[in-house]
Amino acid sequence: MEKLIYKNGLLYTNVFLSHDGKEVIVEDVIIDTGAFHTIISPVFLEKLDTEVSLDDEIINAYGLGGGMCSSLRKRIDKIGIGGINIEDMRIDFGEIDPEDRVNGLIGLDFLKAAKIIIDIDENKIFLKD
Repeated sequence: MEKLIYKNGLLYTNVFLSHDGKEVIVEDVIIDTGAFHTIISPVFLEKLDTEVSLDDEIINAYGLGGGMCSSLRKRIDKIGIGGINIEDMRIDFGEIDPEDRVNGLIGLDFLKAAKIIIDIDENKIFLKD
């Protein structure tokens, strides 16, 4: 179980990224059931000090307002929220918020793969039994 932070009408958490022996914590990440894919600010890709590999992809995505943005889809060794981890997952690194108030979105790809249940009343997430 992991406690979520309710602010500005959204549920926030911290995310742990691990790749090639390097680790980083990403704060202010929104749990977004409306997002198909998880996306993290590219600042954290730089903090992981990892290189672009042949299996990385440039992805074009459209937001709710219809604006298009590009991101780098990269396989990461591990992504987690508290003790809830997914290994060998492809996540996007791209701009989410031009004003840098949000560092990422946890999308349905992570939520479904981890079999997450969201308790809105208690502001918690936990694994399905």
